[in-house]
Amino acid sequence: MKRSASEMMDFYYETIYPDLVELEKERKKVLLKVAGSVVAAFAVQIVLMQLMGRAMWEKYQGLVFIVLAFLVFFYVGKEYLFYKTRFKWEVIRRMVLKLDPSLKYEMGGKVDEAYFRMSGLFRNDFDDYGGSDYIEGVIDGVPIRFSNVVVTRERTDTRGNTHRYVVFAGTFIVTEFHKHFRKSVKLYPDAAEKYLGWLGAWLQELGEEKLVRMDSPAFEKHFKVVADDPVEAHYLLTPNIMERIVELRERADAPVFLSFTHDKLFIAIADGGHRFEPSLFRSLLRFELFKNTLESLRLILGLVEELNLNRKIWTKE
Repeated sequence: MKRSASEMMDFYYETIYPDLVELEKERKKVLLKVAGSVVAAFAVQIVLMQLMGRAMWEKYQGLVFIVLAFLVFFYVGKEYLFYKTRFKWEVIRRMVLKLDPSLKYEMGGKVDEAYFRMSGLFRNDFDDYGGSDYIEGVIDGVPIRFSNVVVTRERTDTRGNTHRYVVFAGTFIVTEFHKHFRKSVKLYPDAAEKYLGWLGAWLQELGEEKLVRMDSPAFEKHFKVVADDPVEAHYLLTPNIMERIVELRERADAPVFLSFTHDKLFIAIADGGHRFEPSLFRSLLRFELFKNTLESLRLILGLVEELNLNRKIWTKE
């Protein structure tokens, strides 16, 4: 999987950039259609407002807006879907295979819902589980699978109104290890301690029976640890591993959740669930686009490599 900087630069200019030039033309066409559709919809609203009169317009303007928005989406939606599909097939898929030809990429695939539930990181009473950009393979003997995932739940309030809430939106990763975890250990973003300092720590100790304190101030600025067995937690979270997890959090620049359970390590990076989506309003010819996508892939695959190189840490005598 390791590729030199010069090799990736050659790959970008010789393979990826020519396709991006064609995709950039496609992007501009879609963007032009979006702009034209919005202008046309606005003009239709002005005409209807004049024809219907103020009283009738105020009564039906909501319905008119919904109908026009649907027509704009229908008109532009297929064009954008075609553009997005080409981008992922010609750019994302090729980048994945360049990093490691043994990896498998599915644009419309996602990590199985059973793994998300198995992690125990989030509440299981959700209503919708979706995802995209599924990648699977074996890195240095460690099986890995990950994808973008968006999980939502619906609730009805006392007035009968239905609201949709996001349970998780981001990158969900599953890896396996040759070590049986007797008890589960979970790591959550430590917002309380990060923003409230000692008061947040005091509130946590009062409110969570399974909270485990760690001997790393840098680690506890980002995470709180919940475990069935504190000894297991301290065994798994060695100073070396905690340092790497903190580095992962800083490189991801997003909240990170981890779970050691069922002989697996689950990692959830709450980055919005659109890590590999193409931009519609910014040029595709920016080298920054390629660089950011490459760093996203290396962030995940590189972490697995590091953990694999330290496999002895995970093995008990």
